[in-house]
Amino acid sequence: MTEIIIIRHGETEWNKTGRFQGQSDVPLSPEGHAQAALLGQHLDVDHADAFYASDLIRTMETAAPLAARLGLTVVPDSALRELHFGAWEGRFFSEINTEDPETLKHFYRDPEHANIPDSEDFSVFQKRIAGRVRTIAAEHRGERVIIVSHGAAIRILIADILAMPIRSIWHVSQLNTAVNCIRFEDDGFAVLTRMNDVAHLRAGTVQ
Repeated sequence: MTEIIIIRHGETEWNKTGRFQGQSDVPLSPEGHAQAALLGQHLDVDHADAFYASDLIRTMETAAPLAARLGLTVVPDSALRELHFGAWEGRFFSEINTEDPETLKHFYRDPEHANIPDSEDFSVFQKRIAGRVRTIAAEHRGERVIIVSHGAAIRILIADILAMPIRSIWHVSQLNTAVNCIRFEDDGFAVLTRMNDVAHLRAGTVQ
């Protein structure tokens, strides 16, 4: 059995103010750093064999405290990045909604067919994320691996594991520093065993 623990990054100012981040390299907010510290201190994991993260700063900053406690080096991996939102990157949700409410509504109801200029196709995005995670699982057979990635990336991975249509991804909650666990059997069969768990944040007060 191989265990993949995949965690969403901590809060950023763009999360707080409602902006599309995508592959823009946005650092954690002060609260995001506090969340990462609580994750590092209180996640109920006492060892792991490898640690990967998207190479963007918000994921690397989130990974650092937990990796330090476990004595691991974080491997940055661009294949674990968030969806590229194209022309929407850096823009406020409210701004897009004012300009083009139908396209934004379509994005949430049927993202695979949303018309976002210059954005990454959702089916390509799913193949990138799910393919990389399955490759990591195969390379670390019988081990426990921690990955820090992004909200949409984790949602679309869960959709792949559960054979859900891509249009369902926004029905899956992923809070900042949410912990998810996937068990891979030797034949590649995958089981989701934990989802959107932020119990570590209740172990202390986020300032």
